[in-house]
Amino acid sequence: MALTKIVNGESVDMTPEEEAEIRAQWAATDAAQAQDLAANGYKHERQQAYLDFGDQLDFLWHSMDAGEVPKCQAFYDARLAVKQSYPKPTS
Repeated sequence: MALTKIVNGESVDMTPEEEAEIRAQWAATDAAQAQDLAANGYKHERQQAYLDFGDQLDFLWHSMDAGEVPKCQAFYDARLAVKQSYPKPTS
């Protein structure tokens, strides 16, 4: 099936040369994307495996609260103020 383009509001078939150029551009893009995935695919996989950012911060806060890691006092106090303003229901 021939590729088409719009000329003066009309759909017309591309010439074989135009189609070859477009298909070469697509192939180059596909190759670049494959190369990027090979080099950086682990980033996406890690991103999917990590807890969301809010949960990570809450985990860090609880570790500070338990004395498992040193406190960053400003961070700890700000999170504590929010937790105290909006307490977790007990039941």
